[in-house]
Amino acid sequence: MSTSETTTMTAPNPAAARIPKKTVKDFKFIKEIGSGSYSTVFLAIESGTNRELAIKAVSKELVTRTKKISQVFREKDILALLTDCSYAVKLYCTFQDERTLYFGLTYCPNGDLLQYITDAGHLEEEVVRFYAAEIIEALEQLHNRHIVHRDLKPENILLTDDMHIQLTDFGSGVIMDNNDSSPQSNGTKNVDEEKKPIKRTNSFVGTAQFVAPEILKRGAIHVGSDLWSLGCIIYQMTTGKHLFRGHHEYDIYNAVARVSYKLPDDFPPLITDLVQNLVRLEPSERLGSEETGGMEKLKSHAFFSQFSYDTKWGNLLNQRSPLETKVKLSSRPKLSNDELETMSSGFDDRVEARLIGLRMASDAPNGIDAIVTGSSNISLSNETSSLHETDNQSTLSDQSSTKSMYNSPSSNSSFNNNAPVVARRLQMPDHALSLSEQASKNVYHKFVQNNLIIKQGILDKKKGLFAKRRMFLITEGPAIFYVDPDAMELKGTISWTADLRIEQKDMKTFLIHVPGRTYYLTDPDQDANTWCKSLISIHYRYYNTDPNRKLSTTTSYSSSSSSSAMQTIVPVTEL
Repeated sequence: MSTSETTTMTAPNPAAARIPKKTVKDFKFIKEIGSGSYSTVFLAIESGTNRELAIKAVSKELVTRTKKISQVFREKDILALLTDCSYAVKLYCTFQDERTLYFGLTYCPNGDLLQYITDAGHLEEEVVRFYAAEIIEALEQLHNRHIVHRDLKPENILLTDDMHIQLTDFGSGVIMDNNDSSPQSNGTKNVDEEKKPIKRTNSFVGTAQFVAPEILKRGAIHVGSDLWSLGCIIYQMTTGKHLFRGHHEYDIYNAVARVSYKLPDDFPPLITDLVQNLVRLEPSERLGSEETGGMEKLKSHAFFSQFSYDTKWGNLLNQRSPLETKVKLSSRPKLSNDELETMSSGFDDRVEARLIGLRMASDAPNGIDAIVTGSSNISLSNETSSLHETDNQSTLSDQSSTKSMYNSPSSNSSFNNNAPVVARRLQMPDHALSLSEQASKNVYHKFVQNNLIIKQGILDKKKGLFAKRRMFLITEGPAIFYVDPDAMELKGTISWTADLRIEQKDMKTFLIHVPGRTYYLTDPDQDANTWCKSLISIHYRYYNTDPNRKLSTTTSYSSSSSSSAMQTIVPVTEL
């Protein structure tokens, strides 16, 4: 275990020991409702009480191999301290078997805040105000318990039956209980000691678009890290976009470190002032920190009391949410009593097969319209012979009318599992310059065989019930590489031929079909639409075919095949 992991471990928590123990046989696993880099979340029903729970199943093998053991136990300790917190999911029980740790948590049937932002495009100001207020009260409850979340983002803000928030995913959180931050057990710690800065430093955690600069720089732990994330969330709720953007995570991290962002000219003035006072370089200068007057100062901001509206602090949970429930975003299935009665308890191979079957059955094609709607971050333009970032929609008919920007494939290429990718280069005047810049700035360049990266991003790659977090790299060729971002190891490539097919399941999940295999991928930022549009655009440019038609069942991977598609295969390789 690394030094940084050791320093963030907390002492055994007496509260955690009081969490009831169950076994897997006490529950009926209904369906998968979420997944992460080393865990899968299921809706389950407790057999004895018919109580709905979200069971988080954590792979022991994955957390051991990725050195995340401390995160798992730290999350358990934090949840045990939040049993009386009205804005955080509750930990009801824990249990384990040979392969898996299980956490029984509050089930929130209406999904997360990100789903509603994405579905609506952006939220109305009244809705932004209400949820910003609930997040503030939630952070106040956390910080009063000396807990810093450090990975606050819309995806980690769940919605209950009545559309109030519940914070989740405390694996990146810290309990500030060392000698610098917590009262002495005898209660004699004086005021000056209470205000002493925390010396323990941050380990690198969080999500690029929401992570605070001090976490990037591994500076001192401070509650202001959550206030920075709050500012980013308020901006995303208001606009539907990230405050910090870039072609790659490298660009985003640079922007965060420099606090480099630009608000739209027509951005609401009061929200402008609020965001600017939250998203500041120094944690101590962020509105809501102890140094600026604490949470009461943040609550008194004009945004929460403008005109006739007055936020009812302390009574928000008794108010009706201005955001209406959407059935299509609910994870609760329609299940009859008879179906529930016949369902077996426990988690054996038969239950696992049923859950995988349910998941794959829900992945039926939704048609081209469901995939190509919305905007794409990447488009390929023939008029300018370059790669652009755009918010404009593009259609397949528009693409088919333009001249191909790719060189023709080599006529003597052949299939070889160990062969390098033979790329059809992008015809760009600045191709060599772009490649040189990529080689010097992008840490993933070494994995793509000197091909230009068109799109990259983190995806969770599902295999069985668990997902592994990978950096996916789409390059000229075309080719798809995926890398373990923790170990910085190339884990495989995906064969890209004319037979490749793309399916979008929902805003978070999409599938890549190649002959003989399906890749089940989820985007943590719930932007599967952008991935699909990029893949469709690239595929159409290379093959001039729709990648959503039925997958051929006759395609052969034999090296004796003479089809032209075989000439540009990127072999499937699992390391």
